[in-house]
Amino acid sequence: MEAAIKNFITKHPVFTTGEFADMLRIKTPDIGRSTIFYILKTLCTSGEITRTCRGHFHIAGKKDYCYELSDTAKELFSFIHTEYPLVDFQIWELYQMNEFVNHLLAKNTIFIEVENMLDESIFHLLFEKYPHVLHNPGIDEYYKYAGDKTIIVQKLISEAPPCSCDFRQAPLEKILVDLFGRGISGSIISRLEYQAIYEDSFKKYNINQAKMFRYARRRGIEKNILDFIHTKTNITLDNNYT
Repeated sequence: MEAAIKNFITKHPVFTTGEFADMLRIKTPDIGRSTIFYILKTLCTSGEITRTCRGHFHIAGKKDYCYELSDTAKELFSFIHTEYPLVDFQIWELYQMNEFVNHLLAKNTIFIEVENMLDESIFHLLFEKYPHVLHNPGIDEYYKYAGDKTIIVQKLISEAPPCSCDFRQAPLEKILVDLFGRGISGSIISRLEYQAIYEDSFKKYNINQAKMFRYARRRGIEKNILDFIHTKTNITLDNNYT
């Protein structure tokens, strides 16, 4: 059975619990459900496979995404957290995309996304201390007033995926979805870069597809993203999204 499992994993870099169970039952028809789950748990514990979401696995080798924020972004986190310790907010910065794009972004922009009704308060708090702070700007306003290390304060969309890493960093799944939104982040980065961003993200990192597409549905752009992935990239999605 061990050889059959290794052969299956090699041929199926992405698979579901059902597909794995079907393979085992061919070899051992009377194998129990608890034994199947035990084998999967053992494979995860050993590091041979990684669980991406409920019932979905892939070969290990990818890692969870985490970006080392700039000193300015960390300073912003500490300042906001000290002044508003209970506010829900997330941080990410444009330089994060330089890992994925073909043409490097020359100027950084730090995004502070704040729960509804408090974004204006955070904007006024930061405006007193930082020179280049914009509140929910349009693309024309951004290019007119943005400088180096521009800070953008905007509303955090409800049901956004929770923070990852330290300093309340926005998860990669959220950033990937927001590129297709009508907000500023979807306007600054050229759409010509989206293929490289998506393919490199899925190649290098564990992407929780359930979390990503739940948020995309919340934003009303799930179909746009699925169509893009299926027609413009070489990404193989879990069976739920094929």
